[in-house]
Amino acid sequence: MKRYTLFILLAFLYSAVHLGAQTRTVNDYSIISLQTYQYRTSPVTIQNLAFKNEIQYAYNVTYTSMGLTVSARLNIPAINPQNIKGIIVMLRGHQSPVNYYTGKGTENPSVAYLEQGWAVIAPDFLGYASSSPTPSPTYLHQFYSTINAVEIYKSMEQPVFQYNSSVTQADRIPLPSSFKKIVIWGHSNGGQVSLHFLEVIQKPVTAVLWAPVGLSFPESAEHYGRGSASWVVQFRKDYTSSNFSLINNLNKIAPGTRILLHQGVNDTSVPKAWNDALSKAIESENTRRDSERIGRIIFRYEIYAEADHNLRPLWSTVQTRDVAFWEAN
Repeated sequence: MKRYTLFILLAFLYSAVHLGAQTRTVNDYSIISLQTYQYRTSPVTIQNLAFKNEIQYAYNVTYTSMGLTVSARLNIPAINPQNIKGIIVMLRGHQSPVNYYTGKGTENPSVAYLEQGWAVIAPDFLGYASSSPTPSPTYLHQFYSTINAVEIYKSMEQPVFQYNSSVTQADRIPLPSSFKKIVIWGHSNGGQVSLHFLEVIQKPVTAVLWAPVGLSFPESAEHYGRGSASWVVQFRKDYTSSNFSLINNLNKIAPGTRILLHQGVNDTSVPKAWNDALSKAIESENTRRDSERIGRIIFRYEIYAEADHNLRPLWSTVQTRDVAFWEAN
């Protein structure tokens, strides 16, 4: 009887952890609701060494978010751990799951940051690489990704790194037990996730955004073919869409939050008009804060006439500005 009772208890706990995401409602993932979400920290398990060179040790890792497994790339600069300046949570743009691998979308831009002494952790997000499948409804993926981002950020505040027993001693290095700074980098869809992150984290986090999707949900889902016009109409009927809108929730961003936004004029994936409008909306929010004596959002908008969606060919200029921005305070 005791064994049967124990079996029932274990089955219940498994269901609570692994099916919890699926039992929530759509409204539970709105920006309004995510402000009060019960975020949890998680140890980061190093599964294997992907590669190493004179600049870095690149590990494939996993952590727990939403009670599910999220895989990620952890890059540690090849320097004395005491000299690591901080860690960047890098949130990539949209990638096709086909031929996707851990670290795709962040491994190339991360090199310049690693050379400057910054560590990097880049979640794959649910449905990619070794992560658990995306919960239903899948159209809320950017809100699930927001939770993934907040939970890895909070886990980095007091990091617990552990090596899988299969990792050889030759592939193990001393890992930091703390980081002087934890900052955010987001590109494209990852930039939208970063904005959601800033609206729900309720603390001033320094963020660099490369061509973020500045168009609010659900219109952004329609634009990128993840929902039809009729679906948007129905979503607006079923839910209070302003609760999911990044533009409508700029007032949730903590006073003193520092944001550097880069936008290329030649970007054909994220129209410059979207981030022009976002910039004006932040200026308007700051005007309101000035009148109510609330701390401003410290915002800087850089426009590059020659740059495309990936800010090429100006990476050197952009990344120098990124590092200076992160190190300014």
